[in-house]
Amino acid sequence: MRIALLYDPWLLSARGTLDLDGYRDDPRGMTGSEQCAVRLYEELRGMGHVPLLFTNSSNYIKGMDGMLPWEERGTWDCDIAISINCPDGLRDVRAPFKVCYALLNDWTFAKVGFEQHVDLFASPSAPHLEQVMTNPAWRIAEAGSGRYEPDSSKWCVVPLGCDPERYEAFTKVPGRVVYCSSPDRGLHWLMQEWPAIKRAVPHAHLRIFYRLQKWIDDLKRAQDPQTLEVFHSVKALWERAVYIEEALRRLSDPKWGITVCDSVSRAQIEREMAEAEVLAYPCQTTTWSEGFSATILEACIARACPVITDCDAIGAIYADAASVTPVGNWEEWRGKVILALTDKSFRDTQNERAHEFALRHTWRNTAEQLMARIQERLWITWKHIKTSEITARLSSP
Repeated sequence: MRIALLYDPWLLSARGTLDLDGYRDDPRGMTGSEQCAVRLYEELRGMGHVPLLFTNSSNYIKGMDGMLPWEERGTWDCDIAISINCPDGLRDVRAPFKVCYALLNDWTFAKVGFEQHVDLFASPSAPHLEQVMTNPAWRIAEAGSGRYEPDSSKWCVVPLGCDPERYEAFTKVPGRVVYCSSPDRGLHWLMQEWPAIKRAVPHAHLRIFYRLQKWIDDLKRAQDPQTLEVFHSVKALWERAVYIEEALRRLSDPKWGITVCDSVSRAQIEREMAEAEVLAYPCQTTTWSEGFSATILEACIARACPVITDCDAIGAIYADAASVTPVGNWEEWRGKVILALTDKSFRDTQNERAHEFALRHTWRNTAEQLMARIQERLWITWKHIKTSEITARLSSP
């Protein structure tokens, strides 16, 4: 089948472009959504389909399949269209069946009536799907001008994936701890607990990834603390940014073993995960946002013993695959990080469980599940149409 894959350019943010050529070595790194778009393209192609990826690129690959300008999405005839996150892009696509793989956590960015242009929605986890169905904050479309009433029959679950082969050729570095998620989701708690971890495990050292300083600077530049009282979620982010910045200043002495690495390429983050002994992720979000966590899945496949919390969907997804503690119990969380760094038997046992879980969640599995759900929906739609036709014929004079 010819499949249009849509990645709306506004999702690229400061990145600006997304290229299929050499994307793993791009020093700008990749978000989870960007990786989803590229890996779905590659896996669908590997399954024998003809995918066309529409977005902004500096290196378009035109032909039977490849990468095409976003503006051309309405000029190609396709069998199926799949949009990552943004259903509005489907309004202009020439395809009889349209899918939105919804990884984001509200619809305020979508225009009212977006659901009328989608035949099937896919959610990354059952807890994420439950939020779609029950959380009033997720039903606001177009920044408050309309409400979205989800039809549960048009929704399904398709988990995210990982690449097992990318993590095998590296050696663990003793004491290596990594933090690889957005800084607003718990880095401040890691900064709080790190001195105690370092005292208990003198050889421990922490490497922090993500565009940290830009995130801090943007929050400080955009917000005056005197005006934040009415913007509670923004206020919370600002407070976390200020705390992290001050904590890093106080822990800047090399004896604390902290390195801020900023954004790095996919190839490097895979190596960093593979070399790490522990992913320390004390996740606590300001709004419900962790619907699957590709970061934790990568730690599972890399055997980077994830020590995490039960925030959002994380506890339900990784209950049997990682060391999970309740949000807010930082003493227990800290103790498990220390245990993972000092007890090889504990770490190995956790890693085997995590690795076994991750092997069931490859990107090929994601692509196959998505296509299976599409085929199921097509059958239901076809059966409904045929039944309607028969009923109409029987009831006609």
